[in-house]
Amino acid sequence: MRLTKKVTALTATALVALAGGLLAPDAARADGSRLPLPAPKTFSGAPYAANPTNPLAGGSWAVNNGFWENGRGLYTDYRRAAGTTKAYLARAALQPSALWLTSTNSFTRTKVPDYLRTVNPSSDPAKLVTVAVFGLWPRGEGARHSPLTRRQQTHYRTWIRRVSAGIGRSRVLVALEPDLAITANRGSDGVRDPLVRQSLTRFAAQYFHDHNPRAAVYLDAGASDWLSPGQAADLLQRSGVQFTRGFSLDITHYTRTSDNITQGAAIVSALAARGIGGKHFVIDTADSGRGYTYAQWAARFGTSTYDNSRRCSGAQPTLCNALGVPPTWQVAQPAYVQALGLTAVQAQTAARDVDAYVWLTRPWMLNQASPYRHTKAVPAAQFTPFGSLF
Repeated sequence: MRLTKKVTALTATALVALAGGLLAPDAARADGSRLPLPAPKTFSGAPYAANPTNPLAGGSWAVNNGFWENGRGLYTDYRRAAGTTKAYLARAALQPSALWLTSTNSFTRTKVPDYLRTVNPSSDPAKLVTVAVFGLWPRGEGARHSPLTRRQQTHYRTWIRRVSAGIGRSRVLVALEPDLAITANRGSDGVRDPLVRQSLTRFAAQYFHDHNPRAAVYLDAGASDWLSPGQAADLLQRSGVQFTRGFSLDITHYTRTSDNITQGAAIVSALAARGIGGKHFVIDTADSGRGYTYAQWAARFGTSTYDNSRRCSGAQPTLCNALGVPPTWQVAQPAYVQALGLTAVQAQTAARDVDAYVWLTRPWMLNQASPYRHTKAVPAAQFTPFGSLF
């Protein structure tokens, strides 16, 4: 079972001092304004012997410093806050987290290069930047019953080419198509054109493979409570996992990290049985501090509010929104193994198959999407059971 820990009693003063120590000199934004950049989190050491080819190991990881926030977002809120509030916001704002690129907000050719320059102003080739590439639902996931038009499909391919050109030879982690698992068409998902959307994802996976040699691409494979390993493997095979480093888990769900380690290993085995060996995965841990399943949530609150997780109001485990473990590729370090309550087998599996714990979801946003909510961000950090890891 996972080891649940109370929030570590760090003083607000100490946390604020830590946050202040992570700030680097001002850097120019794409629009010419100045914004203090957090110093990147550095992960030293060699890759695990069990996973020697891990592309996410070592170097530094860039922090999303408020790009596109326009004065309303997590990083901006952190900068303006003070005292205990600033200390809690620092736990989230100063972590490497993904910028979400959609087929509308990043279609202009300069958008991706602008972001890369902003978070990596010195053009450090070792710095890793994390993005989520999300374009299968141009009318929103609620319009899944409407098939994509030919024009939308053409737009998608053009957009992928432009994102790829913007990435170039930069070191980038690409979480490709969060919620791709919807196209597996289980239960009431009811996507009209799942094979079309999977074909587009396959196009994107192959295009990044062919044109971005330092992009580590991971396809969405659902979560430990979403798709069986066999279903996930079938989905990934149809969607081009052959061209990627592997897959991601738990981007839009809230399940326990330990359960996703077990699920991921089973998917790796299922892919190998289909002749696709050597795949690895990442686990989104941004919002899994109080891990729970879709079924647990639905039984208590229904399904309509699932994306908009409830605020935590105390340190005891419940169905609420709390930060999970911070991003790292050193997934088998003792502090993480203990905090997550991993078994010896799970720890060994993580060292072999898990390239990193990453932050792709945005638990400080309404419905994981927009707009930013201060009232979600502070409790998520305050009531995380992993305070000692920040």
